[in-house]
Amino acid sequence: MTTATDNIPIGDERFRKVQIERPTPDIDLAKLEKFYDRHRKAVKKYQEKNKEQLKEKQKKYMSKLKEDKERYSQHLEKRRNYYNNILMPRKKQKLEEEHEAKKTTLVI
Repeated sequence: MTTATDNIPIGDERFRKVQIERPTPDIDLAKLEKFYDRHRKAVKKYQEKNKEQLKEKQKKYMSKLKEDKERYSQHLEKRRNYYNNILMPRKKQKLEEEHEAKKTTLVI
């Protein structure tokens, strides 16, 4: 399929990466932050109101995920990596800070 004007194929990948320069709009970040906060509050309210419905959705999602062995193994790997790379270092750091705080507050 070609366009009527320049005979360039519409699905041709070479022409999809053309960048059109547009002026950047002046965005009011305060408005965006307010919008984001309102959205978060609305989502929280919805989740508190519909706990049972969300539990059902999560059960369906997990059962579908477990059926697909490859995706489920990727999911488990992500969880393992998150625990080993993020949670454990945080926990160790917190314990060390608490230990240091106890050392400094110990009075003999």
